[in-house]
Parts: sequence; structure tokens; C-alpha cells
Amino acid sequence: MKRAAVRAAVHRFISRLLERQDDFDDNASLAQLGLDKEDIEELIFHLEDELGLTAFTAEEDRMLKDARTAEDLSRFLVRIGRD
Repeated sequence: MKRAAVRAAVHRFISRLLERQDDFDDNASLAQLGLDKEDIEELIFHLEDELGLTAFTAEEDRMLKDARTAEDLSRFLVRIGRD
């Protein structure tokens, strides 16, 4: 799985959730962007579906707990795409 494609999907869906077109830094805090835990959960599930990925519940739970930035989400998706 190409990292650039994952990054683009993460940015596209976050922008859609936030209803804005401007880009943001990969290291921007998801909370500062306006995303709460439910938004992040929706984001993870949507991106897994869009990218054809499946993560174990424990992995998703850990990601929900640990995700702080768009970069964190991209890294997680790339990692489960390799497994």
C-alpha cells in the first residue's frame, strides 16, 4: 500500500468531516482540528473500508487511544495494510 495514497485518503476524509477545503499539516493535532473521539472512530472505520483494510478490534482500540495526528492515522493504516 502506497503511503502517499493513504495520506491523501486521510486528508480527504478529515477535510470532509470538517467541511473545509484547506489543507493541514500531518502533525496537526486531531483535537485542534476539531475532531473528537467519535469523529476519529468514524474516520478509522471509513478509511479501513475505503482502503480495503481490516484491523483487529484491539488494534482499533489502541489507535483510538493513541491517535493524536493525521500522521498517526496514516502510519496505522499503512501498518495494517502490510500485515
